[in-house]
Amino acid sequence: MNPPPPTSSGAHPRSPWPLDAAAAYLQISARHLHRLLGANKVRSVRLGRRRLIPDAEVQRLARDGC
Repeated sequence: MNPPPPTSSGAHPRSPWPLDAAAAYLQISARHLHRLLGANKVRSVRLGRRRLIPDAEVQRLARDGC
């Protein structure tokens, strides 16, 4: 699997991922990621109206498959 993309904002590499970035990194569609979230197969956190995927969860999905 590819390493996490570098961040231009200088964010810590263990920062939570926005859904679109996590889907792109995992090479799945955003819709598929939404389905996994709806089926409670992926943990996420809410920050205001944003939903973010913890880095550990993205790495678990990359390692174990989605």
